[in-house]
Amino acid sequence: MKYSDFRSHLLDTLTQELGAEVQLSVRDLSGPEISGTGQDACVISIPDRRLSPVFYPGYFYQKYTEGTSFEEIIENIKDSIRYTSEDSLDFEQIADYQRARHHIVPRLIRGSGIKAERDGGRVEVPYLDLTVIFTYVIRSEGDELVSFSISWDQMNEWGITVEKMLRDSIETAQRLFPSSIESIEDVLSLTGAPDMYRTFHVLTNCKRQYGAACILYDHVLGDFADRIGEGFYMIPSSVHEVLLLPESIGILPADMKEMLDDVNASVVKPEEVLSDRIYYYDRESRSLDFVV
Repeated sequence: MKYSDFRSHLLDTLTQELGAEVQLSVRDLSGPEISGTGQDACVISIPDRRLSPVFYPGYFYQKYTEGTSFEEIIENIKDSIRYTSEDSLDFEQIADYQRARHHIVPRLIRGSGIKAERDGGRVEVPYLDLTVIFTYVIRSEGDELVSFSISWDQMNEWGITVEKMLRDSIETAQRLFPSSIESIEDVLSLTGAPDMYRTFHVLTNCKRQYGAACILYDHVLGDFADRIGEGFYMIPSSVHEVLLLPESIGILPADMKEMLDDVNASVVKPEEVLSDRIYYYDRESRSLDFVV
């Protein structure tokens, strides 16, 4: 079954199961009301509910192609509605920043090159040529992550600055989603791979979701540089992880960029592309910048 047919069948079935008063609409997650990076999503609008559950048809289509039954997928989506019920959220907690801050984490996405409006839209902070957004984590179990993005209006209601939310969110992310650096040989279970690949490392978080944000964590890049005893290049392989390559590996940044361009064009989903630049971390200055 093609994705378009699967999505149509999914929406038709859910409309029948949930009732005519429940509205399902497909939106682009690059909008301010929901966290994400622009991928296909469906918003479930329920009368008299302030919170609208969201599910990703593409995610469930992948599960379907891997063998999950259509009936089980329908039940999973119904569960998501229960997880995001009014009773499941403490709105007083969200209104109180000192309590809400323990649920807010940064997410690193591709830079748009457009200056974000500070009125109504989601909070966006430029970082190099990338963009940091902030999400409030409602639920995080297994490979499921339910969240919503923080808007400028919400931040203004809290009466805090972007700088404070960035500092606090990094602290929370390090607690909720600690970083992990493993050799690519171990991550991909490579056997008999060239010795060069043993020096490739993958930086992500414990969930392997939006793990590129780990480059914002305190001391992560510096500690890795100290561990290998030199500076290193960083290849932004996706919003979920980055590759770290020691400077002494001998690969030219231009060759790394060519490899990255090929991967971005043929392997990584468009909504998960992080950047087309190659970065270098200087061990002496403790700084990260792009080189190509």
